[in-house]
Amino acid sequence: MTPGRATSAAQTPPAPGAGGVFLCLAAECGLRFPASTEESSIGRCPRCGGGVVQVATVQARRVPCCVPAGEMPPLHLLLDNWRSLFNVGSIFRTADGAGVCEVHLCGITPTPAHPKLAKTALGAEATVAWSYAPDAVARAAALHAAGMQVWVLEGGAESVSLWACGPPQGRGLVLAAGNEVSGVDPGLVACADRVVHVPMVGCKGSLNVAVALSIAAYWLVGQAERRSGG
Repeated sequence: MTPGRATSAAQTPPAPGAGGVFLCLAAECGLRFPASTEESSIGRCPRCGGGVVQVATVQARRVPCCVPAGEMPPLHLLLDNWRSLFNVGSIFRTADGAGVCEVHLCGITPTPAHPKLAKTALGAEATVAWSYAPDAVARAAALHAAGMQVWVLEGGAESVSLWACGPPQGRGLVLAAGNEVSGVDPGLVACADRVVHVPMVGCKGSLNVAVALSIAAYWLVGQAERRSGG
C-alpha cells in the first residue's frame, strides 16, 4: 500500500431487482417508458401526469465475465483534478465492469463521500476500491516506484495512438487522465512511461474525459482477453 493513502474497501453490491415498462393511457400522450422497482409505485405518467399501465416486466441481466480473474493485468485508474461528479461516477461504473484494481482520486476530484456521486455511480462506488491523494504527480510517482507503468491519456506531439500500443509490461499499469478543461498536469506527463490517445476521425479533437478513459480501460481488458485466448 502506498504510504499516506486512505483506501476504501470494496463491498458487495445489492442484488438487482426487477423493473417494468409502462404505457400512458392518455391517447394524446401514449408515452412508453421504463421504471425501476422503486419508481413503479408512482402510477403516473412523467410526461402528462395521466394514468399508466404496466405492459412488460424487466429483470436486470448480468453480462458474463469474459476474462478469467487470474488473467486480468493489475489495472489502476488515476483521475487528476476532475471537476464533474457525473464523470467520476461514470468512471466507477467503468472500473467495476472492467475489473479495475483501484481508482485514485486526486486533487479536487470528488470522492464517494460526496452524496451526489452515487446518483451516477449507481452502487459501483461501493464495489470498487478507491483512494484519495491531494497530489496526482506524487501519487503517480509512488505507484511508478512500486513497479507499475504509468500511461497518461493526453494529446500532443509525443502522444501515440492507443491502438498502436502493445500490451503493458511490468507489475501493473496506471492509466491517468486529467482535468476536463486544462488537461493533464505537465508533471504527470513528465513522469509517464507513455502518453497515449484515443484516435479521432471527426471534427472534434477529443472526447469527454470519462468516455475516453473508459474506452482506454476496456481496450486494455480486450488485450488481456486476447492474450488468454478468450
